[in-house]
Amino acid sequence: MDIDDLIQDLRKQIEDLETEGKSTIETIGLRRYLDLIESEKSVSQEQCKIDHANFLAEYAADTQWGTELFKAVLESGKSALHAILIINGGAVIALMGVMSSLIGNTGGKILASNLALPLLYFGIGVFSGGVGFAFRYLSQACYTEDFKTNDTKKYELGGDMFRWLAVLAALSGFTLFLVGIVNSYSAFDSAFKP
Repeated sequence: MDIDDLIQDLRKQIEDLETEGKSTIETIGLRRYLDLIESEKSVSQEQCKIDHANFLAEYAADTQWGTELFKAVLESGKSALHAILIINGGAVIALMGVMSSLIGNTGGKILASNLALPLLYFGIGVFSGGVGFAFRYLSQACYTEDFKTNDTKKYELGGDMFRWLAVLAALSGFTLFLVGIVNSYSAFDSAFKP
């Protein structure tokens, strides 16, 4: 029984006695009832303290887990965007080196011309990685602004939109790398085919 319930019950019993015309109460019964209230009070307060401590521990664990998960997601997105910049940028540098050495050869001009399209794909892939970083930043800026003004969610939609645009930019960067590889292979294959 809750303390409030006990107090309400005691008030009701007093009112019942008054309606019966009794204005005095036996002290033995009243003392037993007060002893019962005190024993319930100490148990109830102790249980409240235990429940509160459990709640705080669970909340702290959930908050820490959520924070670590959030950090992991941010780090993996950042790593993916770095990978796009590195692989597409490396491909651009490699193709430019190959193309510059082919320009002087008479038969190499055709191959160099065929490698222009893959070079464009790799270059757009690098640009896509840079755009992905910009969208990632804008997404986090929106979420941070929303966190500061925690009574509204007016920036959450912008954060979600920029997050998905960053994912789309990353997927585009990887796709452009794949298309660039296939086109580079086709250019070399057609140039050296007997």
